[in-house]
Amino acid sequence: MHLNSINYFRGIAILFIVFGHCLGVADFKYISIPGKAIFNLTTGGTTFFVFISGFLFHHVFYKKFKFQRFLIKKSKYVLFPYLILSTIPIVCLLLSIAISGILSLTSFPLYYEALSSFPIAKHYLTGVGKSFFGYWYIPFIMIIFTMSPIFIQFIKLKLKTQILIASFLFIGSIFMHRGTYQSMFSIFQEVVFYIPIYLFGILCSEKKEYLYSKLTGKEFYLFTLIISLAVLQTYTGKFGNYIKNPFTFAGIDIMSIQKIIFCLFFMILLHRFEHYKLSVLDTIAKNSFGIFFIHGIVIMGIKIIKEEFDFSFTSNSVITYGLIATLVFSLSLITTLLVKKVFPKYSKYLIGS
Repeated sequence: MHLNSINYFRGIAILFIVFGHCLGVADFKYISIPGKAIFNLTTGGTTFFVFISGFLFHHVFYKKFKFQRFLIKKSKYVLFPYLILSTIPIVCLLLSIAISGILSLTSFPLYYEALSSFPIAKHYLTGVGKSFFGYWYIPFIMIIFTMSPIFIQFIKLKLKTQILIASFLFIGSIFMHRGTYQSMFSIFQEVVFYIPIYLFGILCSEKKEYLYSKLTGKEFYLFTLIISLAVLQTYTGKFGNYIKNPFTFAGIDIMSIQKIIFCLFFMILLHRFEHYKLSVLDTIAKNSFGIFFIHGIVIMGIKIIKEEFDFSFTSNSVITYGLIATLVFSLSLITTLLVKKVFPKYSKYLIGS
């Protein structure tokens, strides 16, 4: 049942996500047209994880699917670490507000108002804030997991019906775009937006042998199309993910089209290495969830140090960005491995790895 290629894809996906999240903390911004095209090419890595999740849902769970067992497992190893790591910074923030209010008696009403109005539910649902870098993915994917019985029925449909449903939903998503996170309901916009990607992953797992036979050797053409879409997006003046309220019109989400082809590209390319042991990618892949949970905390730590000592990195330095991103990734991986070493029986409950 194990596919090295999809495992390696997961390792590549977490690299995309971490390096994309490090742009701000490294004081780096793409300015030139080629640079902005690279930005459009390398951001949006969440699509990879959604595709992989859909692929593995069919490949691993479908034949012996038991909804209760599936959801319990996901709750233990995905939701539980999220609740632990999300609660710690919330408690610290609330205590900070409360202590500041007590120490400053004259301003206590203001601190009390800030304390009572802190949007805890929103933070748990959307993961917005300094301590929640990318954490919105967990409540989103848990909603997807609870919809598993629907996906089981989808798998049982005829191929033409599956393609029709997935295509219809994808057309809707590329016009709707991702949510703004201005309210806790934005997470449900993400669910609608990413469902067709999840379904595409399921379809690619179902028809993987056919796709391998037809597309192996054509990776160059796929990658050329991907680059063309990244450049096209750049010339339309759009950079990075398309984000807006769900029912306003802002054109077609070219990024989403590009990334779904990118998923297909990696699926076909990495199949060439199915019977090879790529130790580095394998290690990264096996620890990808831990890296995901930890990297936001590492980035937050660097931001706090920058603010404390009032300094910034050389603006738009590719070398600085590469070093900072590599540092964040390395520290996240090392921390994950240490937690697994110290808590071998409980690490999955703490960091998902």
